[in-house]
Amino acid sequence: MGAVDLALAVAAGVANLVVAAVLLARSRGGTVAPRIFGRPQPLPRLRAAMHACLGLGLGVGWLVKDIFPPHSTGDAVLFIVVRVLLVAALVTALLVAFGARATRAQ
Repeated sequence: MGAVDLALAVAAGVANLVVAAVLLARSRGGTVAPRIFGRPQPLPRLRAAMHACLGLGLGVGWLVKDIFPPHSTGDAVLFIVVRVLLVAALVTALLVAFGARATRAQ
């Protein structure tokens, strides 16, 4: 893994985990929709879960992929875990999108 790959992996992981932490900290237990960059963020816990899955899937998965040799059991398990995390992030992103639309329509 080159220096650029390492920097991008760390940046992706840290940035998403920080956003998840900020959403959880500002939501006060899920009772208040926090404002980030001036926009209210409905469903903060669901958004935090999405960013945590993205941070772990993209950042940490990218960092760990060079530990295991190609086509080993560890490599296969890591690939499956990262795939599950990214699918979970996609599902939560869709839930956030459709949930925010449903709350605006009411």
